[in-house]
Amino acid sequence: MTTTELIQALARSELGFELLSHQRTETAAEEAAALGISPEEVAKTIVLIGENGWARIVLPASERVDLRKVGQALGEGKRVRLANEEELVAAYPMFELGAVPPFGGPKGDRVLEDRRVAGRASVVFEAGSHGDSIRMKTAHLLKLSGGEVADVCRD
Repeated sequence: MTTTELIQALARSELGFELLSHQRTETAAEEAAALGISPEEVAKTIVLIGENGWARIVLPASERVDLRKVGQALGEGKRVRLANEEELVAAYPMFELGAVPPFGGPKGDRVLEDRRVAGRASVVFEAGSHGDSIRMKTAHLLKLSGGEVADVCRD
């Protein structure tokens, strides 16, 4: 599923969303600045690998992931790690490197949405490219991604 296919699938889902095009950005903080919104409104997706497969972790742009908490939430203990660039390119060729969204692409990824994101009415995240973002209700994001809410940010 490419970015275009992701957006088409969202349109077919009949769940509300807004496509936000902006200048190319490399970080979630830059994405927030380009859109003129606070970093707390933007979520980043971190891709991890554990013994039980791939996981996408959705957390506020302003926060850092706690691998220990993620491992516990996934039932992996300490056996989770960040996917490297080669692994990301191989697993998600349909998305730009570093712009994997919380859903779309290969099936079977577990999705954990940090409680700080889940507590917001809506969230903005990259749509598979560094120049397109999506704003949608967090409840819709959870439904589309099949995500679980967990505390996965560093204290």
